[in-house]
Amino acid sequence: MKLIGSNDAFKIVIARGFFSRAAGLLFKEKLKSKECLLITPCQSIHTIGMRYNIDVVFIDALGYVTDIHYEVKPFRVINASREACTVVEFFGGTLAQYQLTINKVLFIK
Repeated sequence: MKLIGSNDAFKIVIARGFFSRAAGLLFKEKLKSKECLLITPCQSIHTIGMRYNIDVVFIDALGYVTDIHYEVKPFRVINASREACTVVEFFGGTLAQYQLTINKVLFIK
């Protein structure tokens, strides 16, 4: 999928099951620059036990951005707005070059 407003294609790893959602990135190597983890359903995340920063984007059921958090440090808890139902996590600093805004679609095919 391509990130909106760019030609950069991202590999999306999807976590839907209980254990894959619960673990998230906790036991994973760092995400690559064009890779992200999509966790659904999800309205909050934590970075407890993480060893690196992540960029976090919450989206609603239609794929519109509801919340953006850049460079979330380890040992933090982030809650989304009520409209969010999915989170997409990127390696910290990945999203700084993109002009993401609330109420815009995150990905296009």
